[in-house]
Amino acid sequence: MTGEGPEYGNEPAPLRHVVRLLSRAFTGRTRAGNEKVTKSPAERPILHATMSTPQAGAEIHFHALPGLDDGPATLEESVELLALAVADGTGTVVATPHVRTDFVTDVWQVIEGVRELSAVLAATGIEVDLRAGGELGHEMVGRLSQTELEMIAQGPHGARWQLVEAPFDALGHDFHAATDELRDRGFSVVVAHPERSADAALSGSAGLRRELAAGSLAQVNAQSIVGAHGRDAREAALALISEGLVSVVASDAHGPSRPPLLGEARASLLEQGIDRLLGTSLTASGPRRLLHRGIPAAALVA
Repeated sequence: MTGEGPEYGNEPAPLRHVVRLLSRAFTGRTRAGNEKVTKSPAERPILHATMSTPQAGAEIHFHALPGLDDGPATLEESVELLALAVADGTGTVVATPHVRTDFVTDVWQVIEGVRELSAVLAATGIEVDLRAGGELGHEMVGRLSQTELEMIAQGPHGARWQLVEAPFDALGHDFHAATDELRDRGFSVVVAHPERSADAALSGSAGLRRELAAGSLAQVNAQSIVGAHGRDAREAALALISEGLVSVVASDAHGPSRPPLLGEARASLLEQGIDRLLGTSLTASGPRRLLHRGIPAAALVA
């Protein structure tokens, strides 16, 4: 985007100028500072901010919040990334920063980040339903309270699920123990980008198959489908899709070098001979269903 930017709403609003002005109001806020306004954490609602006229697409894995992980570094970068998502046909974005020991360990940061970014989006006229979520590292499961897990879960009551990051090495005993604990605590599991794990390359996706047998679903990255994560990830993603092991595709967007790509992934699947209806389900209707219907507890294997 250029400094002039497009028109948002009824009046011209140079995007970068508006974002810079608004960011001054939010820069330097701390959890303690916000608690002076919102009082104790127990009194805060679990929220998402809804903008008007959401479009059809949904992103369930998207690093939208500035300064929390390896996603956007600034508020301006976050707004531009979300503007790209809207241009790609997306109307709902779940902000999923890494919830793990080297990034977010306090999930209230996610709630506050969504609140602040939503205010900026409203001021710039970018119409997107921004929700709080997280890409949960399996090592964090036992460290988070039930309330904290609820804060980053998706789906309706009785069908809530967690997006759990597949490690780049194998899906080992500790990973399965963590997802079993999530199920015991009432959450289903969506395994994020298993095609990027050594489990796919070296183990025939044995760990993923175990998760699917336990009731988990699999999400592959649009970046993998279009080849941006390399040949191995692309081949693994297409193989998993062809075998019917994948439920949804998400961009896992991080910034300019990893932008939203659901539309491009859908076109790439068609070029690779994947049925058009399946491609649409993976990239459009599937993510919407996960957010609207969740994963019913009855679908889980006892």
